[in-house]
Amino acid sequence: MLLHLQVRDFALIDTVSVDFTAGLTVLTGETGAGKSILVDAIALLLGDKGHAADIRHGAEQAEISAEVALSPEHPARQWLRAQDIEADDVCLLRRTIQRNGRSRAFINGRGVTHGQLKDFGETLIELFGQHAHQNLLQPERQLYLLDRFAGLETTLTAVADSHRQWRQSVQRYTVLQERQNHQHAQEDWQRFQLNELEVADLRIGEWEHLRGEEQRLGAVEKLRENVLGALAKLDGEDAAASRALAEAQRHVGIARAHDPHLGDCDELLDSARIQTEEAIASLRTYAEALEADPERLENIAQRLQLLQDLQRKHHCDMAGLLAKRESLRQELRGAEDLAAARGAAEREMAAARAAYARHSEALSTARQQRRDALAQTIAAQIQQLGMPHATIEIRLSSHADEEKHWRDTGWDRAEIWITANPGHPAQPLAKTASGGELSRIGLALQVILAAPERIDTLIFDEVDVGIGGAIAERVGRLLRRLGARQQVLCVTHLAQVAAQGHRHLRVEKQVIHGQTLSEIHVLDGAARQREIARMLGGIEISAAATQAAAALLASTEA
Repeated sequence: MLLHLQVRDFALIDTVSVDFTAGLTVLTGETGAGKSILVDAIALLLGDKGHAADIRHGAEQAEISAEVALSPEHPARQWLRAQDIEADDVCLLRRTIQRNGRSRAFINGRGVTHGQLKDFGETLIELFGQHAHQNLLQPERQLYLLDRFAGLETTLTAVADSHRQWRQSVQRYTVLQERQNHQHAQEDWQRFQLNELEVADLRIGEWEHLRGEEQRLGAVEKLRENVLGALAKLDGEDAAASRALAEAQRHVGIARAHDPHLGDCDELLDSARIQTEEAIASLRTYAEALEADPERLENIAQRLQLLQDLQRKHHCDMAGLLAKRESLRQELRGAEDLAAARGAAEREMAAARAAYARHSEALSTARQQRRDALAQTIAAQIQQLGMPHATIEIRLSSHADEEKHWRDTGWDRAEIWITANPGHPAQPLAKTASGGELSRIGLALQVILAAPERIDTLIFDEVDVGIGGAIAERVGRLLRRLGARQQVLCVTHLAQVAAQGHRHLRVEKQVIHGQTLSEIHVLDGAARQREIARMLGGIEISAAATQAAAALLASTEA
């Protein structure tokens, strides 16, 4: 609910500070006094575009601020939390417009963009009248009004949930499909590479083993020469190391009988003799097995060349080749898993799509069943508000086969069409309705939709244009009834409407120090009766006008 508004250097206003209360507040004044300036200022706070021309002559900057009360469950709190802005019981909005055309906006002291201000403003106040801020002209708003009238909240929730699930499934499928397309582009090359490595039959340690075998086979004669030479020295007829060690050990053994200190030498010679004999046996076995194998040597060379070519091709060593082979195996297994995942995602997407279509079809059917009832109810209401020949149509267009039109509110588009005068074809509300007609249609809708909306404050500008007498009084009573459950501000020039207000503000235009300025005064008692009399009788207030004003005020609903 709007608690307070302060306006500085805006249009004809020098400075104005106004407190607001619950109920119906009426704003009156002579023609040209600037009654709509206050509404224009509020519209700027709600995101309307500001211009340097809005600044009062002689000032450099216009500033508008407001305090708005937020109930614990107010949707504006959720918006504030989503923007990481402090959400207190009272919210402060501020807007400045400078001569250079720059405009700044703040919510609870935090600078916000024009778009953010507009989004936030739509949760606080709704304007009906000749302003850019006319939600009633938006197709989304007209669809919302039909859904609310038809009581389709539960069905709407099901549609919104299924739409979210469908969109999420589409996103998952799209990601997997893109990954699979990319995978397909690589798969043939990966399979070729893996096949090449698989055919190569790579084994751990093979490179080192083959290099060693190649080195051995390439030096058979040299090996034989040296091994036989070693055997000749160790066990030959001319110089037998093993026999020499045995003879030396025999002499040391004899000496040891006379001096035990030679025991260590005896043991060392024994160990040397044993190891020498083992070396002789090993060399003899090696020499017997040693033989040239040119064919094996050629095979090893070819194998090493193949392994070397693979290493050069993949820019890695043998360990890298083994890792590459395993990586390719994993990637190709992953491709199979990806195909399975994409298939599952496709089935999930089809199921989510079917669920959304089912819920949207049910919603569309319910809307079709209730649209005529809402149209007739609106027509009946506005016919009592100075539009006696008006007829209303609510046209629904469905886009079941065009996914680009699928929304979380279904696939329907609603548009209110109106015929205000007999003999004229119906046209869309946005193209034909005047500001006053829009205000009265908005008023009718607010009355029809009995439960208070999520928006606490409603502002009606020119709601009484083109009406008078009993219809004006009826409009006033409807506004007062609406004010019993929502805060209502109404700019009016009709006494019958003004008399119904719970609170009365008057705009006066004065010339001060050569400047024309607008001021706002709260009217009570006699001052209010005089204003009502002025509205009834003009500048010269007659006794009859005064009595009529008193009668109007006396007849106001409690």
